[in-house]
Amino acid sequence: MDATAETVAVSTREDYKSRPGALIWFFRKSRDRWKSKYQDLKTKVKGFQNQIAAVTKSREQWRLKAEQAAERLSALETEFAELRTQLVAEEKKKRTREMAC
Repeated sequence: MDATAETVAVSTREDYKSRPGALIWFFRKSRDRWKSKYQDLKTKVKGFQNQIAAVTKSREQWRLKAEQAAERLSALETEFAELRTQLVAEEKKKRTREMAC
């Protein structure tokens, strides 16, 4: 098993015709670009995750405010209807008093 690993390593050395210093520079530059690219992507993903969390939190807050406003509106409409019926009842009483006089 060790013999096959050595022959592969030896054969790859013969595949490159450039000098080792140039290859080292090229591979290092390639690695650094790759690392930089994926670090930038990782940063973007983190930013998008933070934005999603903020939007979700904001949406939840607005939903709660809308629900509270709907409840308040319902209560005010009920109160308005009660006051309207009281007003109509009082107007009827006034009319009956005026007719009685």
